[in-house]
Amino acid sequence: MNESQFLFVPGGQRTKQDFDSVRSLLEADCHETDAITLSDPREATLTNHIDEVCALIEQSGAKRLHLVGHSYASFVITGAADRVFNKIERLIFLDTLIPENGKSLLDLFADAEIDPGGFGVPSWPPFIEKLFFDARKLAEVRKTYVHCLNGQFLALTHKAVHHVKTHEVQEHWTHIEIEADHYCMIKEPKLVLEALR
Repeated sequence: MNESQFLFVPGGQRTKQDFDSVRSLLEADCHETDAITLSDPREATLTNHIDEVCALIEQSGAKRLHLVGHSYASFVITGAADRVFNKIERLIFLDTLIPENGKSLLDLFADAEIDPGGFGVPSWPPFIEKLFFDARKLAEVRKTYVHCLNGQFLALTHKAVHHVKTHEVQEHWTHIEIEADHYCMIKEPKLVLEALR
């Protein structure tokens, strides 16, 4: 039996091919992996994306899964974990924002007083849909935050890092820093591999 199962979820308008190198390294290490390309965010909703990930988890038959979300996908994996709580071994947030109950991605930009347009984030349906989840339940899930120290979203991710560091015990967080930019899985797959390990 393979050691661990990983499912990778890319950010908005990205594809599962972003994780090809990381997956190859994990599979060479006897881990089982899968990845998904989410529906076009210009036409789909956040709920659609969560549905897609949950369906793939159910089809996989995974019992304890490491669910990895990059960028916007932090909202997707949080929503999926809220639904299939018992199938999640760990949530891994790869250079993301930390979702807040009842808020959308663009709400978090607004809270930080940052223009999402400056980061190329449009007002598409998944990014304006508010995410609702059971925060007390998800606090019990083990979580890892991988912070890219050279990331393009440092103005936003610093808040996520602060949350992780101040909630490590009560929300079961582990914090890892890597010398990479936001697209770490493409440019520095070996660093991502070590973080996942």
